[in-house]
Amino acid sequence: MSKIDYTNSKIFAYPKPPKTEKKKKELIKGQKHEQTKQTEISKKVKIKVWERDNKRCIFCGKYLSWNYANAHLIPRSAGGLGVEQNIFTACNLCHQEQDNGFETTEYTKDAEAYLKAIYGKGWNKNKLIYKKYGGIRRIKYE
Repeated sequence: MSKIDYTNSKIFAYPKPPKTEKKKKELIKGQKHEQTKQTEISKKVKIKVWERDNKRCIFCGKYLSWNYANAHLIPRSAGGLGVEQNIFTACNLCHQEQDNGFETTEYTKDAEAYLKAIYGKGWNKNKLIYKKYGGIRRIKYE
């Protein structure tokens, strides 16, 4: 049984376009995109945030290990930087609820109020977003 070539067929209203070879973009091993670097949370930042949050979930108060200091107020997908002023400690349940739950808005407002209380008047969530052009803004808090 032979294959039927449908690419030039007049039976179909929209024939398939001929296949073209796509060039694959060469990736340089070990290098990350600048935004990826800026939005990652380093171990050093996680430990500082965890200690700042008294080793507890900021929502329910549950004691946690240092690697739970990984919740972004401004999400990475929106360019949220991996800096202390944008990160807080949350248990799995509260973090999931803050990210995707029915009360996401309430959890996010509580996290924002928590960070504002710590960093004072100079804290501004608009400064916590990666800026592709013009670089990122370094934040000084008093």
